[in-house]
Amino acid sequence: MVIKDLRSFVKALEDRRDLIRINEPLSVDLEVAALLRELMYRGGPAVIIERTREGTLPIIGNLFGKWDRVMLAMEGNDPETMASKLTDLVNLRIPPQGLFDALKSLNELRRFSQYFPRSVNDGPVREVEWSTIDLTKIPAIRQWAHEPGRFVTFGITFVKYGNYRNFGYYRLQVIGRDRFVMHWQPWRRSAMYGELSGRAEVAVVFGPDPVTMLMAGVSIPHPLDKLLVTGVLRGGEGVELVRGGSTVDVEYPANAELVIEGELTGEYVREGPFGDHVGVYSIAKEYPVVRVKAIYSRRDPIIPVTVTGKPVLEDGNIIRFGTRVVKPLLKLILPELVDLEIPPEGLGYVIIASIRKRYPGHARRVMATLWGLVPVLGKVVIVVDHDVDIRDWGGQVMYAVAAHVNPSRDMLVIDNYPVEELDPSTSIPNLGSKVGIDATRKLPEEYGGREYPMDVTAPGDVIDRVRRIVNSIMGKSRN
Repeated sequence: MVIKDLRSFVKALEDRRDLIRINEPLSVDLEVAALLRELMYRGGPAVIIERTREGTLPIIGNLFGKWDRVMLAMEGNDPETMASKLTDLVNLRIPPQGLFDALKSLNELRRFSQYFPRSVNDGPVREVEWSTIDLTKIPAIRQWAHEPGRFVTFGITFVKYGNYRNFGYYRLQVIGRDRFVMHWQPWRRSAMYGELSGRAEVAVVFGPDPVTMLMAGVSIPHPLDKLLVTGVLRGGEGVELVRGGSTVDVEYPANAELVIEGELTGEYVREGPFGDHVGVYSIAKEYPVVRVKAIYSRRDPIIPVTVTGKPVLEDGNIIRFGTRVVKPLLKLILPELVDLEIPPEGLGYVIIASIRKRYPGHARRVMATLWGLVPVLGKVVIVVDHDVDIRDWGGQVMYAVAAHVNPSRDMLVIDNYPVEELDPSTSIPNLGSKVGIDATRKLPEEYGGREYPMDVTAPGDVIDRVRRIVNSIMGKSRN
């Protein structure tokens, strides 16, 4: 089936018997979060919590707790393969050379136009305008005992700056019926747009189609339109956007379940502490306040909720999805890049890259490029040769580190560099250090002018012969 919105996704999950409904009321204070974490850790199904003790709207959770549900959202299409179509758009020859090229470029531009978002006059998200603004009806949750209040965890904030727009996940602490605190860290693209705009307007969207939900967790650098990337991943179907009501000049997905329209007031108040994805409480700090100006929704909305804690939870699969999306874009900048892995257990702080090494210091250049593109990720970057399976963390990657790393030569440490505020290892928020590990085989220029020791290998015909013999032995031993 075609998955155009959250409800289509729910139907597909039900058809696969991968979604359950709970009618017993649960509290948004600790209980909902504990249930969702347990389901995620144990590889359980998605769940709709139909009632809460606080009388909030129904909750849907654990949507992406298993990778096969991510692939269902993608309708079986590999994210990396789909994202690679963006490279065709970047490589389009403009200006064309000659009539033939001009006609070809025109046809290609027409084909690419299907990826772009398109505006519509109305949509399901605007079926109901709430007569009373009351954030207590939204299932904001308290996850951990030392959190000071309730937080919205899976709302997608859309923000605009001039002709640029962005959307992403930023936790929101509810501090009143019409006020919440926007936790966007200074390195975030949306925070930059908000600061440049002054009194920025925002739209917090719940439950658009699942691909848009997944893309909200992916960092795409300015000025590339994340909605364009989303259209590519949706199989060439651009996201339909509706302009905000009379309160904000921000466009957002027309097929969503609910939207909160608001404006930054210019105030800053203390937000947190919050039990974060690193598995510890993040610091309490002042962040901007948003006043809600309007709420719109479908007639019977369901609200997505996610949780944090020690890995691997739902965000691990969003990291995995994002890695596959950005890889083709990174290869445009680093054509030597063979593969990239951001292990979910590493919280985005560990990146492994394999490259076709061509010159001395090549691995360091790759490290520097990765740090420059997404400064706060990749606290540890490991670079290995092209023939290393970077998903074999305990085998091939560890062997490359053990065999090819001379610490005084192959470890690059840089200090006073931007890091994620949530990283508990740094004493100064947003500022820390990075380490790059060059686990590639060394060129003569990197090895005192000498040739690097040759790998031990057996002749191919010998390997083939003994494998036939061993396969026969192992087959007999199982009988």
